[in-house]
Amino acid sequence: MDFTFELLKYLGKFHPLVLHLPIGSLLMTFLLTLFSRFQKGGLEKAIRIGVDFSFAGAMMAALMGYLLSLDEAYDFDSLKFHFWAGIITLILSFSLCVLHRMKGKENVFFGSYLLTLVALTVAGHKGGQITHGEDYLSTSELFEKPNVIVQMDSIDYYKEVIHVIFEDKCISCHNANKSKSKLRLDRYDLMLSGGERGSMFDFQNPNQGLLVQYISLPKEDKLHMPPKNKSQLSDKEKWLLNHWATSGAYLKEGKISLVKNEDLKSNIMSFLGTDEQVKAAGRSDLSKLLASGFRVKPNAIHDNLLRIKYMNSRLGGDHLKTLLNVKNQLIELDLSNTNFDDKMAFILNEFPRLEVLRLDHTQISDDALNYLKNSKLQVLNLCNTRVSHRGLRNLLKVNPPKTIYAWRTAIERDKKNQLASIAPSLIHFGSADLFSEKLSLSPPEIQNTNLIFEDSISIVFYEPQVKDIKIHYTLDGSEPDENDPVYKAPILLRDPKMLKAKSIKEGWTDSELFEQMIFKNSDHVVDYKVNNDLDKSFSISHHVNFTFKDNQKVLFDGEKGKKVYRGTSIEDAKTWLGVVEEDLEIEVKLKNAEQINYITLSMLENQDMSTVFPKRIEVYGKSAHGKYELLNFLQIPVQKDPDERVSYFKDFTLAVDMKAYNEVKVVGVGHGKFPDAPVYRRLIKRNAWIFADELIFW
Repeated sequence: MDFTFELLKYLGKFHPLVLHLPIGSLLMTFLLTLFSRFQKGGLEKAIRIGVDFSFAGAMMAALMGYLLSLDEAYDFDSLKFHFWAGIITLILSFSLCVLHRMKGKENVFFGSYLLTLVALTVAGHKGGQITHGEDYLSTSELFEKPNVIVQMDSIDYYKEVIHVIFEDKCISCHNANKSKSKLRLDRYDLMLSGGERGSMFDFQNPNQGLLVQYISLPKEDKLHMPPKNKSQLSDKEKWLLNHWATSGAYLKEGKISLVKNEDLKSNIMSFLGTDEQVKAAGRSDLSKLLASGFRVKPNAIHDNLLRIKYMNSRLGGDHLKTLLNVKNQLIELDLSNTNFDDKMAFILNEFPRLEVLRLDHTQISDDALNYLKNSKLQVLNLCNTRVSHRGLRNLLKVNPPKTIYAWRTAIERDKKNQLASIAPSLIHFGSADLFSEKLSLSPPEIQNTNLIFEDSISIVFYEPQVKDIKIHYTLDGSEPDENDPVYKAPILLRDPKMLKAKSIKEGWTDSELFEQMIFKNSDHVVDYKVNNDLDKSFSISHHVNFTFKDNQKVLFDGEKGKKVYRGTSIEDAKTWLGVVEEDLEIEVKLKNAEQINYITLSMLENQDMSTVFPKRIEVYGKSAHGKYELLNFLQIPVQKDPDERVSYFKDFTLAVDMKAYNEVKVVGVGHGKFPDAPVYRRLIKRNAWIFADELIFW
């Protein structure tokens, strides 16, 4: 990891500290400007110092803000409004310095100052939304006194339960700004659309749906969701997601009846906290919290539980007393970036339902953790505190939270593994630990969508996301290393080549090998015929059935088949030729056959769509006597550990001697039913489709 880059991101954390200086200076100088309009003379020097200082402070705040935006936790789309408002404020503050030095421009200066304050207000508001949420100024929710619901007959299953779970555990990685696997969970319609691995649901076999499978996998599995380094689903949350997905409830928004399903009713009430009959906090208590500098948000529609954050930096005894008024309703408390210390920590023992506690950037040490040994904590943040190995060890032995954040603490590096072995808590020690081990690079990716060319082709790699990465490549079939050419400009090819590439950077582990055959389209094919029944119907997810009738042309159209998975369009599927319950059989008449040395057939495998690579590809040449003779064959092994939801593309190439033949037959020997192998266990009884695309003679 680049130390300089990490240092710059760290300096960006001073943005919230620095930006208050120009804000205060601009406001104070504006007051002086107002006084100067009624009192002639005496304040000009102070105003000039004020606007100059404000500009210098704004410049520093803008620089720190840019450095902070480099952190991966922020997406530019979510920052851009705040970013540009800040830039405009900076430009306007500079104009104040210029205008104040110009004679006869007092009214222009005053008008510009008003405009600067407007820009400052907009920038500050957008910054507050980024830090505290879009509703950070709303107080209406404080005075909506929810009723205690003990008996519940109906509920909006998705809105009030499922979306709450998604928001807590999933949406941080699947939203408008950051959509891993191109999956969005922040909106109902986009959730139903699925991602690059297809639909989240299996309409025919609900228990085999993507959502159900991934949340049920062992935490160590790479496909387990949420990832093992994230906050995990509780057993209750898993039960509700599983029920929602397998019962078909996801197909309908709005309220569902709970009258005839006691198990569902019980689990929902337990999840919402309504089974505990928690009384609502008093309106006066909520008002006191707000007046004391706390932000209060309700947990859910049907419960009376609260999530509370202190918005200032200085805490006193009076502030803590106001918290005691809502001790039975409090489930989340954020005291980060305050003067909270061991002497105040006794209050942590007063909250029987506390599940999430943030004490990062406070003055606590090991002594504070003694007050958490009887709590129900699920998440504990101790970053940038004086907590040591001793204090955390004692807590883990007695009452370990499920997730602990503990980077930049007093815990020695050699003690971290010891702590991890004491309890099953997932302890995050931060990026600092990454400096002690080599990180793996991602393999290179090419931008070209079609890899079959007529005269020439320029291969373009995507720019690596990590600085100073070099992409080494070869075109002779050998595996590249640091001695091979470095990609700096598009690679021009005029002949078919096997392209292999690796991402390499000093101090990092080399990426996995990227390899791709680049083909040149030929005019060897005179005529062809597909000896298969192409009228059999195929369906993709909820789309209507369709056939591959009259789709033979895709074998020789010079374009690779498109990415296909459950939920994609029928048009994408029709870029392939599909057959089922029989071997794929293609007869081809050729010219200049003596120039042909290889035959390549492009295939697709996607278990989610019941498509699988054939078990063997055979090539036959037609003799002068009209009989087909076997020229070569390729046995295709079953994939060892494929992702069931991923589409795999592969070019199968066979060497052939075509000197005596002008007609060939290419056969893809199908499995009929899926092969009897562990990776196909759920599909063994299904008919297996074969998907083929380009057939290339070269």
